[in-house]
Amino acid sequence: MSAQRLTDNDPLEIPAFETIPSNGTVREETGSHETEAQKTLKPTAKCFALMGAKGGVGTTSLSVQLAYSFSSENRNSLKSGSAIKNPRVCLIDLDFGTGSCAHHLDLSPGLTLQDLTRRPQDVDRAFMAALVSTHQSGIDLLAAPNSLLGNERVNPETVTAMLDVTSQLYDYLVIDVPRIWRPWNAAAIMGADRFAIVTEPSVPALHLARREIEEIEALCDMTEPCDVILNRYERRAFRNSLREKDAARALGRDITATLCIDVNTLTEASNCGVPAGVINSDARYVKDVRILTTRWLESLNTAQHIAA
Repeated sequence: MSAQRLTDNDPLEIPAFETIPSNGTVREETGSHETEAQKTLKPTAKCFALMGAKGGVGTTSLSVQLAYSFSSENRNSLKSGSAIKNPRVCLIDLDFGTGSCAHHLDLSPGLTLQDLTRRPQDVDRAFMAALVSTHQSGIDLLAAPNSLLGNERVNPETVTAMLDVTSQLYDYLVIDVPRIWRPWNAAAIMGADRFAIVTEPSVPALHLARREIEEIEALCDMTEPCDVILNRYERRAFRNSLREKDAARALGRDITATLCIDVNTLTEASNCGVPAGVINSDARYVKDVRILTTRWLESLNTAQHIAA
């Protein structure tokens, strides 16, 4: 990239991307292990999966706030006081090595590695209902304690069975997908109504995001193209900063949503063990996530109307 100073009207030069073709396909072979309950009950949850283009782009903070945003929508439709007793939103952390959803909510995980090594056919609704932890904000959490080799010790087919059954228990699922590819990533992505890569407005992060999107879309039989969420984006133009149109050109696709920089709100939220919306419902970041929530729900409702 040229070191020449740019004016506001000059286009930002983005280095060319090298595309690596992928000829593989991914299929999860879990049908032979399904119980009769899993075969007869159909998923009812609207499922949203998020994955970071790289570490530290704010995927977990977004997953927590997105779950809270859906929970708030659900609470408005329930009678007063019933939302906490009957939460219908579940946040799922699929990184059993370094996942941090439980830490962000200051909850003790209900899952254990022993649970994740069970036979897939032993996973049913009663079993899964006993493994979630409930946050005071109305979010249920499905997560396991961190373990150095946790991702290597679990049974991928059991994880997939858990996703299948959990989708029958809730109105909304928000899944924090591991950045390092795991055998169950494809099942979570392919089963989601919307899947998004979370990145930030920097050239290295955009390089990684574009490469990952191309490979994931080649590997997974996705019904919808991958969404892109540009986190820590400042809408005010600064000299030599990436603008949304620069990022879109680098990625080769439109940006689904931009989320502002709001360090104070997010830091306080993580230190207090609550979603950002609990700290400040009028914060710019919270409003940005609320816009994303509405946009995704409207797109699903439109798709269902067209299908009907």
